[in-house]
Amino acid sequence: MRLNLLYLCALALMTAVSCLSQESTVVQVGVAVMENYAGRSVPGNVEQARLVKALNQLKPDKKTHVKIEAVPLTAASPSEASEEAQQKKYQYVVYTRLTELRGQQDPYQRQPGTIETNPNSQWSSRDASNQRVDPEFRATVEYKLVKVDSGQEVSGAPFSTQQAGSEIDTVSQIMDRIALAVADQVKKAPPPMRE
Repeated sequence: MRLNLLYLCALALMTAVSCLSQESTVVQVGVAVMENYAGRSVPGNVEQARLVKALNQLKPDKKTHVKIEAVPLTAASPSEASEEAQQKKYQYVVYTRLTELRGQQDPYQRQPGTIETNPNSQWSSRDASNQRVDPEFRATVEYKLVKVDSGQEVSGAPFSTQQAGSEIDTVSQIMDRIALAVADQVKKAPPPMRE
């Protein structure tokens, strides 16, 4: 009887430790408003909201149990965004910059080091008898993930894609890819210090 009670206590303790070790660690990431350096107009706050949503929809990592909580920053400039993130004690800030957004007729300048998310895309033929309803756009977005406490840049390779539809949807597809890259970098980083 005494051994059974001891066994049950040990089993309960191991279960409790296991549950505690699987508890998610929440990492707060501030998302700055996207800067637009492209010739076409896409609202930076719309793409900021898309990135916040994409990050928040990601499930906690199965190995590290890191869960990202993305929060939009209200700051207008990168320096103000950094200051806002420090005040709110976020661990990271994500900065994005739209560097290319063009239609089929616009000139193309390939940017070295860009990760192409739709590498085999081709512009549709544009003869008068076969006009597409949706125009095609090509977009490139640079991003930077910065640790708030140290200012250390954790990652930052640009992403590019081409697709039919709207300008906003084309850029939004890249924001979804950036969310995955940010999550990958956050889970590779050492866990944040608990206060």
